[in-house]
Amino acid sequence: MRALEEDIANLRDADCTVLILGETGTGKSVLARRIHALGARARGAFVDVNCAGLAIDFVESELFGHERGSFTGAYAPKNGLLDAANGGTLFLDEIGDMDLRVQAKVLKVLEEKRFRRMGSVQERTVDVRLVAATHADLLEAVATKSFRQDLYYRISTVTLTLPPLREREEDLLTIASHMYARLSGGRSVELSRDAVDKLLAHAWPGNLRELGNVLERAFLRRRGREIRAEDLNFDPVRRPPPRRSLESTPPPSRRALPPPLLANGASNASRHEIEKEHIRVALAAELGQVKATAERLGMSRSTLYAKLKRHGIDNARPSRGRRLVAESMAPPSSAK
Repeated sequence: MRALEEDIANLRDADCTVLILGETGTGKSVLARRIHALGARARGAFVDVNCAGLAIDFVESELFGHERGSFTGAYAPKNGLLDAANGGTLFLDEIGDMDLRVQAKVLKVLEEKRFRRMGSVQERTVDVRLVAATHADLLEAVATKSFRQDLYYRISTVTLTLPPLREREEDLLTIASHMYARLSGGRSVELSRDAVDKLLAHAWPGNLRELGNVLERAFLRRRGREIRAEDLNFDPVRRPPPRRSLESTPPPSRRALPPPLLANGASNASRHEIEKEHIRVALAAELGQVKATAERLGMSRSTLYAKLKRHGIDNARPSRGRRLVAESMAPPSSAK
């Protein structure tokens, strides 16, 4: 999270487009509002648009607005969400679920900063900062033609990845304390040792939303000021696999994992170097396929993309992956 905080700090007073990646419930909309508050348009409006619910039949009316008499029931002119966001920030939440036909209309507005209301021949100008978010793998969506490549490059000037709660163990108790302070109105609420252990052992498939539900239920069930393990009840859903450390055994794969190059000097290598080499070798073993590599390492694709960027590892294609395997298995060349 430290690297993420540094990236967020760099956005202070900025006006660039930002793409936020992360699983459902990780707090993408909260981060979007924080970016708006830090940016050059903090005094302007923040307009949140749920793209998953933005059907093509309503896009013109909701986004662009309409004139009186433009369709049955249009008894008066109506400003669209673009008008409402003018001078501020337009937040396109879950943009990965946006209909392809809507994507084309949104791209045109972002590039030309102009649009027409329904029933009008007069063009209107709009000046907004774009922040978008998605739980989807947009690069895979681009590859399968379900997301426009030109729109992807238009919205991804800066990309931030929110890790799932199961990978933020160091933050979980701090977040829980803030939530309990809000629930209790500032009164003291404590977690017992067994309650802390139970929270840390959970995989949190619902991320912050699930954490909020669990803590609120426990707050209502508690006796006195202390939350006990028996007060914590988790939702009965199928959970993702538990966290896997770098030292644990990787999941079965159709390819053998080549030996890491750091094996001989691992005792002197930093955790950063070990993680980088572990990811590089796993990526090579999966022939550069990010989805398979993420499954091997027991993490989400969005988390793996963030680590690839942090460590400066190229997103290897299959041909690149085969070369990495060969390099990993080849003995080091002797000094000349």
